[in-house]
Amino acid sequence: MDKLRQFLRELTLRRVLVYLLGVVILACGITMNTKTQLGVAPILSVAWNLSVLLNIPFSTMSFIYYCFLILLQLLLLGRRFEPLQWLQLGASFLTSAFIGVFGRILPEAVTLPGRFALLAAAILLTGTGIVLSVGARLVPNPGDGMANAISLRSGWSLGLSKNALDIGSFVAAILLGLLFRGRLLGVGIGTVVTMVLTGRAVALLQKPLLRLFRLPLPPSAAKGRDARDQTSARSSTGISSKGAGKR
Repeated sequence: MDKLRQFLRELTLRRVLVYLLGVVILACGITMNTKTQLGVAPILSVAWNLSVLLNIPFSTMSFIYYCFLILLQLLLLGRRFEPLQWLQLGASFLTSAFIGVFGRILPEAVTLPGRFALLAAAILLTGTGIVLSVGARLVPNPGDGMANAISLRSGWSLGLSKNALDIGSFVAAILLGLLFRGRLLGVGIGTVVTMVLTGRAVALLQKPLLRLFRLPLPPSAAKGRDARDQTSARSSTGISSKGAGKR
């Protein structure tokens, strides 16, 4: 109940609008990734394989897969799964709905340079969507929620948990394609590039975007900024930490 009160207290129109903008941009980035024909994003590579194998629209399968990730979080966390996390269902529906919209209006890349240009744009948009939707601090998307659940259950860092989730999804997608079609489905160089560079895009875009939309920096970024400010202050006065220790 206390967390619900805190959630409602922090709920502002600006945060809701930023969150919705982030969801739309994230869905656009995910869809653009599928249009490159170089491989889909790793987190939804399993959903892509299942949509091809079962002949179900990718947007519909994305929603089903997101719901599956939410249930996995419940199984992993048990009583630690907070009731507010069920709001991920709403986030899943919105993201999947916009994936369907963008899937109908965005064209597929034809030339190889065009495919890599579209891949670069997809990674930047995905990173932007992640920064805004996570930075609004309302409801995590199921991918981030799953990574957090793995972190809480295993004791791994959140970054390591995200990497484990991406790699696990990548391997599962490869196995699905090989077992049921004898070939890779939606997994390629673009999947690997997305897995490697999306985190870099988030790190690059996080501070300028959060400042632009006047959202608080996460603790890790704030600590890093404070440490740099202290170092800069010491440098400007001509006092190093080593020299201070001698005094």
